Amino acid sequence: MTGPTESRKGGRTLMARLRALFRDRRGGVFVFMAAAAIPLIGFIGIATDTARMFMVKSRLSSAVDAASLAGGKVFFAPGRDADVRMYFDTNFPPDYIGSTVTAFDIKDDEEEETLTVSATASVPTSFMRLFGFDTVSVAADAEVTRRQVALDVVMAIDISGSMNEGAPGGGSRIAAAKTAAEDLVDILFGNDSSKDFLNIGLVPWNAKVNVMNRDETFAPVSTKTEAVASFKNPETGWPQDKIYYANNSPVPLMSKPDADWKGCVFNRYKDGLPANAQADTEESTHSGGGFDWKGWQPIFPGDDAAHPQWAGEPVPSWGVCKLSKSWQECGSCPTSRILPLSNSKSKILDAIDDLSAGGNTNIPGGLGWAWRVLTPEPPYTEAVLDPDYDREQAIVLLTDGENCAQSGDGYRAAFGLCGWAGSRDGMDDRLRLLAANIKANGVRLYVIQFANEGSALQALLKEVASGPNTPYYYYAPSRDSLLLAFHEIANHLAQLRLSK
Repeated sequence: MTGPTESRKGGRTLMARLRALFRDRRGGVFVFMAAAAIPLIGFIGIATDTARMFMVKSRLSSAVDAASLAGGKVFFAPGRDADVRMYFDTNFPPDYIGSTVTAFDIKDDEEEETLTVSATASVPTSFMRLFGFDTVSVAADAEVTRRQVALDVVMAIDISGSMNEGAPGGGSRIAAAKTAAEDLVDILFGNDSSKDFLNIGLVPWNAKVNVMNRDETFAPVSTKTEAVASFKNPETGWPQDKIYYANNSPVPLMSKPDADWKGCVFNRYKDGLPANAQADTEESTHSGGGFDWKGWQPIFPGDDAAHPQWAGEPVPSWGVCKLSKSWQECGSCPTSRILPLSNSKSKILDAIDDLSAGGNTNIPGGLGWAWRVLTPEPPYTEAVLDPDYDREQAIVLLTDGENCAQSGDGYRAAFGLCGWAGSRDGMDDRLRLLAANIKANGVRLYVIQFANEGSALQALLKEVASGPNTPYYYYAPSRDSLLLAFHEIANHLAQLRLSK
């Protein structure tokens, strides 16, 4: 029989065991660890899936950025969307980390000149599928806006006689040049009839340049005389204290234009003067060697007895030119005239449409006047002087031939006639120096060699351009390649920035 003492002993033993059990946590550790492992594994799995999502998102964003920039550069080109998709696919390869592109969209706003590219990709999950999410979607979009930087461009178009010849691919060379120039205008203006920060000028040139204003008739009785400080005239060697302005030209003249003046002037180069006295490679007034170029010398008719030394225009009835060696070598002043910088799309297109070809080739003559139209110094002052905004300035020079001297041309055949030994070298040297001065003043020079495969001309024009390859130098053997060159130049001028 168990007594009270034994009963109390048994109770104490049971309580001790219970207390020991509660104190022993070895089993609980495993239980708690098992319970904690489930969310821990979940967090790791979610982190893995999330990292994959971020990698796909980053790559997707880079791809749409690249695609939108590529599309913006060819905003108005017919193959734009294909280029956009190609750039996207190149930067976002198929099955990137197992992802799949499920949506791709291109939208443009021609009025605002913006292009938006958006894409969505599906990313497979590893752990999140346990919660019913087999895939997750990520999206990216980018918008580009044609950069609102002011742009002044002058097109210097060769209108020499060879431009009337056929162009490989169909039509005449001058017709191809007009179409290409119009395309450049269309690309830069888009659907706008005018732009506040876009100005385009046109300088048609052959052996000479016509400096009369378009659509204004020369009225000799309206010629104005302006008194100036006495200067030594490089043409005559005598002191002079006046210059002249025709009613339809901003160009100062060092002699009063006769009634038969057609609008052309000589290059400011006088054979025999020291190098620092020449001004044909300068943009405005120039002093040097004791002489001052306060203006330009007008070219007078070939039968002008009063000014035989400046008679460079042929007399229409028999082609007489007093500066000519054979009486038949003087080319007429072109009827196509300079268009100063303008922001009117229609005015620019009208000037291009009026181009007609004839005469010889004087590349430095045309390029020099293009530079003068582009800069704010007189005689052409349409360009803004020291603007408080970003501005790019450029000249697009097109030619289909080599320099060819001609009696009565801009240089008065100072280097000899076309075909004479060394004649072309002299004009080429003037062109190189002029181009160097233009580029030194921050102007971009785009040059197109059209329908002429001459290697010597190619070497020269590559020196003239801002760079020896595209986008600054182009060889365009055909009509289609000329159109492409102008398209690429226009798109290069239309610089872009990511707006979002």
